[in-house]
Amino acid sequence: MRNIKIQIYILSIFIFLPVIGVYAQSNWFWLQPLPTGATLNSVDFWDRNTGYTCGKAGTVTKTTNGGLNWVLLGQITSLNLTDIECINLNTCIVVGDSGYIAKTTNGGLNWVSISSGTINILNEISFPNSNTGYICGFQGIVLKTTNSGNSWTMIQNGMAFTLYSIDFLNADLGMSGGFNAVFTTTNGGLSWSTHQLGSFFDVFQNVCYVNDSLIYALWSNNSSVCRSTNSGLIWEIFNIGIFDISDIERSMIFKDVRTGFISTQYGEIGKTTNGGVNWFFDTTFMPIPRDINIFWDINKVDTSTYYTVGGGGLIVRTTNTGELWERQTGNIKTYNDIYFTTINTGYIVGEKGLLLKTTDSGLNWNRIELGTTVGLNKVFFTNETTGYICGDTAFLKKTTNSGNEWFSLSVPILDTNIYGLHFPDENSGFISIGGGSMYKTTTAGTNWFRIFTLTEGSGQPVEDINFLNTDYGAAISQNFTLVTTNSGNNWNVFLQGSIAMKSVWFIDSLNIIAVASNDKIRKSTNTGFSWFSINNQMGSDIISMFFWDSNYGVMCGNSGKIAKTTNGGMNWIHQQVIASEFLNTVFFINPNTGFATGQGGQIIKTTNGGLSFINTTANNLPTTHQLFQN
Repeated sequence: MRNIKIQIYILSIFIFLPVIGVYAQSNWFWLQPLPTGATLNSVDFWDRNTGYTCGKAGTVTKTTNGGLNWVLLGQITSLNLTDIECINLNTCIVVGDSGYIAKTTNGGLNWVSISSGTINILNEISFPNSNTGYICGFQGIVLKTTNSGNSWTMIQNGMAFTLYSIDFLNADLGMSGGFNAVFTTTNGGLSWSTHQLGSFFDVFQNVCYVNDSLIYALWSNNSSVCRSTNSGLIWEIFNIGIFDISDIERSMIFKDVRTGFISTQYGEIGKTTNGGVNWFFDTTFMPIPRDINIFWDINKVDTSTYYTVGGGGLIVRTTNTGELWERQTGNIKTYNDIYFTTINTGYIVGEKGLLLKTTDSGLNWNRIELGTTVGLNKVFFTNETTGYICGDTAFLKKTTNSGNEWFSLSVPILDTNIYGLHFPDENSGFISIGGGSMYKTTTAGTNWFRIFTLTEGSGQPVEDINFLNTDYGAAISQNFTLVTTNSGNNWNVFLQGSIAMKSVWFIDSLNIIAVASNDKIRKSTNTGFSWFSINNQMGSDIISMFFWDSNYGVMCGNSGKIAKTTNGGMNWIHQQVIASEFLNTVFFINPNTGFATGQGGQIIKTTNGGLSFINTTANNLPTTHQLFQN
């Protein structure tokens, strides 16, 4: 069978399986959303009560009461999982990256990995009966089992391009879709017919068998549904009429010959009641903003109940055939910065004027209304009661009563976005803005004056600023690092190349670290006069970092990745991933207690520095060394 009340506790069962590579157990855990904020790529129910999801970072969740509560079964692998299929009430199979296949026969308590014979990504599973199943994937791979998934054999099908979807009506009749074309078989995959519906770069993201003659293919990059009423001999193409031409239809399911649904990456849910000829879109679930992959899969439980899942652990359900869709779990907000004044009290800022506060170390967060919808970029407190937030269109506010009330500060700039914010003491503060300028206050924000403009950067915004004390500070723009040793009166500018700098930290009077997109780290050990590169191998963009002292630091970035250093950034320990979207910021109250947050409303926490044991420590020696002229 293919296709919220949020549980207070999480069933944290970490099953160690034979997988490619050796990984560390993660001691980061979810605060929001629960039970997980990892992207969910697939959902499948065996009956009205029992269902499963799987997703990035090896995440698997389960419900036994029809979606009212979901529990996290754990991370059964470090690999991304792409699809899950229920064979019976307690037996499920998951597939994912690097040819990963795993099976459970006890409702997800334990998983056994199964050899696939390939290292290619596996995209989807289809079991037309309890014994026979099929899997498709990259490079045209099709695998088949006749023993309930205990072993798999490769089918030689002649399809060279990636296959994204596979669906079998019975053991013989099946179809698959991917690049270029749709393929059908009438003999259990022994031979395939090619239906060239598109050109080379066209993608058929989903396929669906309704009965022995009626089949559908979702032409994602053409916003169309292809229908055949004679098993693929003749095809009709119907436009879906999606609102945003940049949106992509991700998944499709049909209830019967007339009623079907699609879900898209921007969170649209489309429905047809005349076999795909016309489509109309749901207005009961309106995701704002559309900045993550909101939906990845949609599936049917029965004739009236459907689920769609996606980014940020999002699960949305209808129980009346699409008349009303309601969020069960997950989040679609984006958080940009986090700051704690004590171990219990912390603040988060994000998109559309979002300001949250916790007084119980992150267990619960309450929204503080600011009367704005602009994006908020940074939050900083000089003590437990006095704090500042900045954002787009010259937004700058201050509180003197622990965030209960906020008042505006006047800055002599136009509608330029404020990106960087730092106060080395209670009176002296700095902000950095679009256009490449920095401003300073010596009166706790009452008055501001411009101290520098980066003319070399041709208007590049100064995206981050950090001060060791009132004298020593550093800032970064896309291509430059900037260093001052006299409280911003003079700045030394160093060209770093086109590496998209993201975050900077003045560790001590000699050591400065700057991180960037494309896994780049630059370090100076002589107050910025020369810089060398550090080989990090995190494999993703680095967005933010935090140093507790001259040795201990943490950085985070794309795909929920986090790395830790205990020697001032010379070596980095890659931590087990539990998040999956961008982590935009990380903050540590002490060397053990830290938080990270970002897209999809992700908030994760550690109370032991992030690791219970170490997997690998790369020998990150300097790869290049440069001496700069001021």
